[in-house]
Amino acid sequence: MIPLRQLSYLVAVADSGSISAAAKRLSISQPAISAAIQKIEDEFGLNLFIRERPHKITLTPVGRRFASRARRLLESAQDFETEARNIRQSPRGAIEVGCFLPTAPFMVPIILGGLKERGMNIDLQVHEADLDELNHMLANGSIEVALTYDMYPSPSVHFEPLITAPPYVLLSASDPLASQASVSLAQLASRDMIGFDLPITQQFFLSLFTQANVRPTIKHQAKSYEMIRSLVGAGEGFALLIMRPVNERSCDGNGLAYVPLSDPIAPPHFGLAFTMRYMPTKLVETFADVCRDVLMKENRAAKYYVQPPTAYPQ
Repeated sequence: MIPLRQLSYLVAVADSGSISAAAKRLSISQPAISAAIQKIEDEFGLNLFIRERPHKITLTPVGRRFASRARRLLESAQDFETEARNIRQSPRGAIEVGCFLPTAPFMVPIILGGLKERGMNIDLQVHEADLDELNHMLANGSIEVALTYDMYPSPSVHFEPLITAPPYVLLSASDPLASQASVSLAQLASRDMIGFDLPITQQFFLSLFTQANVRPTIKHQAKSYEMIRSLVGAGEGFALLIMRPVNERSCDGNGLAYVPLSDPIAPPHFGLAFTMRYMPTKLVETFADVCRDVLMKENRAAKYYVQPPTAYPQ
């Protein structure tokens, strides 16, 4: 394809009526313009100009049609560039956001509320997925930013922690351990466990038992918070989770208890993730700033976490 720059030289000559005037207007040499026009004529096999002495140059009929088309193309290119720059700089529009599936019902409404309070016209297209899926979605460009945990770090992903997220024990309200101020992993090892059937999440929870030199017995596995809560409420075992709803009952009305772990574990963090090579637009930067404000500075998600009896290592 003929470069747009060469077409711009041709249009400048057509508008100016001479190569010298076009050269002055564009602040380039006359030979450069002459060479560009010659290349275009050779490329398309057209005679676009009639050279008159000493400096005058006029378009042929074919040249007038060619210059008209070239002018429209250059105008379209300019419109495209302007729109592209607006996309980069505008704080308005739509963002493809990934969010860890179990946390989305807790976090997304908080962030939407923060955007609405600030009068920001940002449309979130939310994609719920597992931790590994979110890394892949970031890598292939299907999402621009992810709200996720650092349980499964990827070398191609930059993670920015916003919240320390301590795990807790979910128990039936009638369980004897439910009245304790905290529960150790050793106390849970002899009991049935309801596993979280998301590979990386379950692997993280099981690693806590490994660090404590004990091994749990997994009786059931479930993919959703509500299924896990219902099984625990029915007395089928305990579960390890991170986020907790504000109510203390399962779907069928059974009472639940949220008890912190007493073991000194290193908790995961929840935050923002981008690919290393990604250059955030103004829109994404604005979104990220709102996430930082509402989740880290204002700590609006605090009610969804069960704080440990003593400070965990950061």
